[in-house]
Amino acid sequence: MVAGSRYTLVALTFFLAVATVDGTVFEAEVMEDGIRFERKAEATFRWRGIFRVYDGALYKENDRDFRQALNGDAPLRLELQYSRSFAASDIVEGGNALLRKNVDEDTLNRLSDRLEKINAAYRDISPGDRYSLTFVPDKGTTLRLNGEPLVTVEGSDFATAYFRIWLGEEPISTSFRDRLLGQ
Repeated sequence: MVAGSRYTLVALTFFLAVATVDGTVFEAEVMEDGIRFERKAEATFRWRGIFRVYDGALYKENDRDFRQALNGDAPLRLELQYSRSFAASDIVEGGNALLRKNVDEDTLNRLSDRLEKINAAYRDISPGDRYSLTFVPDKGTTLRLNGEPLVTVEGSDFATAYFRIWLGEEPISTSFRDRLLGQ
């Protein structure tokens, strides 16, 4: 009986450590840049509500209020695993269009050099590839592809604006945003 209980505990521990969204596994906690990020929520983005584009998970630092992270005052991490292939230029074009909807022209102008920096780092992707964006105050926002760092862009103002692509007033999908924010 003791051995069975031990196996049950191991299985339960594994179950609590991951979340599965449409077959995509997201860890409950991720260590990055010396920070322990806790998964807040996960969701699937479907284009026009039909075609699965990617699954995502939103993470915050364990002991931080989530509103601090959204305001650029605390670490924040978004992980996206793609179900379809995309050219880097399509990712950049879509992101830029959503930024224009979520921030004013002055903000776009102020961020233009940094936007060019992150846009130049995007790569073509295939199904199963995973991008992550991790914001750490005093360091910046790091874009990774399949765990490999591609670029770090400075500034909490950049992070606050850039995360609006998924979490802003006019995000890529309100249902995706609402699921991630627990609304």
